[in-house]
Amino acid sequence: MRKIIVSFLSILTIVFIGCNEERLPDGELSMVSISNATEFGQVNTDFFKEYEEKESLELFQKARTTAVKNEGIVDMASPEFDLRVVDTDGKKQDYHLWLGEVGQNSGIMDVNDTHTLYYISEDFTEQLIALIRE
Repeated sequence: MRKIIVSFLSILTIVFIGCNEERLPDGELSMVSISNATEFGQVNTDFFKEYEEKESLELFQKARTTAVKNEGIVDMASPEFDLRVVDTDGKKQDYHLWLGEVGQNSGIMDVNDTHTLYYISEDFTEQLIALIRE
C-alpha cells in the first residue's frame, strides 16, 4: 500500500510540474522569422524579416525564455506580429507577438495555446522594437 501511495504522489508531482509551466521552452535557435499577424491561432507565413545572426537570435531567445506567464484569463486584441522560431534541431514553434512601446511590456503567446499569455520585460521590449521596426 505504501508503494502505491508513493507512486501516486510521484505521478501527481510530475503532472503538476508539467501543467504548471511558467516559462516558454528554451533551446538554441537557428532562425526567427517575423510576419504581420493576419489570423488569431495561425501564423502568417508571408515573413518580412528573418534573423539568423547570433546577436539577434540571442535577443529573441532571452526574451522568450525570460517571459513570465500571465496569471488569469486572457482576452487579447489581435496580435501585431507572428513569429516562427526554429531551433538547431529544426523544430518550429509559432507565436503571436504584441509588441509594446518603449517603457512597456510586450506579450507573446504560443499559437497552439491561445489561453496562455507571457509577458516580455520592458528592457527586452525596447530591444525588440529596435530590431523589428528598424
